[in-house]
Amino acid sequence: MSELDLEILKELGSFTKQLRKDVSEIIVEGMDISEIIDFIECRIFENGYLPSFPAMVSKNAMAAHFTVFDEGYKLVAGDLIKVDFGASKDGYMTDNAFTFEISTKNYTKLIETTKACLDAAVEVVDFGKSMAEIGDVVEKVAVENGFNTIHNLSGHQIGKNNLHCGLSVPNLNNGDTSNVENEMLLAIEPFVTYGQPLIKACGLSNIIELKDDKPVRDPIAMKLLRHIRKTFPNQPFSRRWLWDEVIEKNLKGFPSFSGFNKRHVIYGVNILKKYGVLYEYDELGTVDGEFVAQFEDCVLFKDGVKTIITRLKD
Repeated sequence: MSELDLEILKELGSFTKQLRKDVSEIIVEGMDISEIIDFIECRIFENGYLPSFPAMVSKNAMAAHFTVFDEGYKLVAGDLIKVDFGASKDGYMTDNAFTFEISTKNYTKLIETTKACLDAAVEVVDFGKSMAEIGDVVEKVAVENGFNTIHNLSGHQIGKNNLHCGLSVPNLNNGDTSNVENEMLLAIEPFVTYGQPLIKACGLSNIIELKDDKPVRDPIAMKLLRHIRKTFPNQPFSRRWLWDEVIEKNLKGFPSFSGFNKRHVIYGVNILKKYGVLYEYDELGTVDGEFVAQFEDCVLFKDGVKTIITRLKD
C-alpha cells in the first residue's frame, strides 16, 4: 500500500471539519434533503476537491447509503437524519458523519450514546490494538445505555484511491485479531439503534461506482463511460453528477460539464449496469424499522503518531 500523505490529509481533515460545522447550522424543518446534499457537494467542488462519495442524508430507519437523483424529501419534526460525506484530493480521502434530530428531542439519548461510542473508540484505538478490542468498546458503551450496535455495518480502512480497503472496524467484539499498524487511515463509525442489531438492503441508492472498465457498443453509454472514466475513475459518484441541469443549477465549481440530459443519464447508466461496467450500492435500513444513529471520524496512524484527521484543532 502506498504511503499516506499527512499534509494532504490534514488539509482535507480541516476542510471536512469546517464543512461539517457549517452544514449542521443550515439544517431546519421543511428543508429538502437535496438542499443539504447540494450544499455539501457544491462546497467541496468549489474548493477544488472531489467528494469521496456522493453526500448522503439517510433518515430515520435508513442507516446509510441514501442520496437523491430527482426525488426529494422535506424534513419534518421528529426526523432523525445521518449526514455522511467526505472530501478527496489526489486520491486521498476523508469520511465523516453526524446525526441530527429535526425540531424535537425524542432521540437525545440515542444521539448522545452513539457519539459516546465514537469517542470511546477513538480514545482506545492505537498502534497494536485489534479490531475486536475497538468493537468491544463500542458495543459496551451502547449496551450499557440500553441500545444495540448494528453488527453488520462497520467502519473501514481508507487507502489512496480506495475508500474501502484492508481492515473493517467492527461495532462489536467479533474476534478479529487484525491490528492497527503504521500507514493506516481508519474510518470509525458506530451505528446504534433501539432495535435489532442488523440492517438489510432496501433498494438502490443512486451511489454508483466504475467496476469493470470494458468497451460497450451503445453510443450514449459509450459517451457516458468516457466521461465517468475521465472524471470519477476511482471513487463512487452520483447520477446527479452526470445530469447537465443539476450541474448548471446546483453544483457550482463542478470539475467538468457532462452535457447529458436526464433521459440520457438514466438510459446510459442502466446500459452500463446491465453489462457490469457500473455497480450501484444498496440503501441500508434496519431490519425492524427502528431508528438508527451514526457518528464517524477518521484516524490516521503514520510515523508512530496517531492523528484524528477530522477533529483537527483550529
